[in-house]
Amino acid sequence: MEPTLQNDFFSEGFFGYGEVGNFKPWSLAHFIPLILLCLGIFFLYFFRNKIKNNKHEETIRYVIAVTMLLFEMSYFWRLLYVGSGDSSKTNLLTKLPLQVCEWTCIIGSIMLMKKSNKLCDICFYTCLTAGLLPLLFPAVISTTGPMYFRYYQYWAEHIIPIWAVFYMVFVIGYRPKLINIYKPCIFLFILAVLASIANYYIPEADYLYLANNTSGLTITSWLPEKIFLKFLVLIVLFLSAFTLIYFIYRLIIFLFNKYNKNKMTPLANKE
Repeated sequence: MEPTLQNDFFSEGFFGYGEVGNFKPWSLAHFIPLILLCLGIFFLYFFRNKIKNNKHEETIRYVIAVTMLLFEMSYFWRLLYVGSGDSSKTNLLTKLPLQVCEWTCIIGSIMLMKKSNKLCDICFYTCLTAGLLPLLFPAVISTTGPMYFRYYQYWAEHIIPIWAVFYMVFVIGYRPKLINIYKPCIFLFILAVLASIANYYIPEADYLYLANNTSGLTITSWLPEKIFLKFLVLIVLFLSAFTLIYFIYRLIIFLFNKYNKNKMTPLANKE
């Protein structure tokens, strides 16, 4: 018997899929990951000096990096055994790594291993804008609540890269500059072009949600249907979002340093 994409052993239970509605937006199952995200950021801030001076600091970075990669790869490993979860969508070409979260996991892992400020220029702005949207609008996990592996894989894949960015800021000492927003712009533009080509040639594909084929509410649901108008709106939105994130960061730095003056090590030195 030839192997199939759907493996009954794995497709039932923890590694399988449930019914539509297993995960409900803004339920307790939605708020808990958001709370963990915030707790992780505060943990990194308050223990930044201890982590930085720890003799195992490099090991900590590598553990976070490898964990990101494992959660990213586990999506595809599970896909090979379980399938897409929708018998009408059996084309694995719709699951190519052409999503922002997938690439922030890959880039973020390399960023931590290399302590790369150049890669953090991409991750800082991308994770704190496009990376936050799936946390607020988790449209693709409606059939996988806390009883399923996909629920944990989804949140880990989106939350850990954000933690990695704050690790670079608080522990490593990365300082974003507004002039570097061209880097995430180029990254997202290239990814969007590739995603649009894939959406055009691959039936049922909806990379970056640009084709509006995904059930549930996503940020692109409010964008124009024509691809060129959609690109134009996205460019304006992301430039505005990147600029806003930078000034929010500068404001937080100012407030933290003013409050902590003569009490503890400043969060950031003056540039």
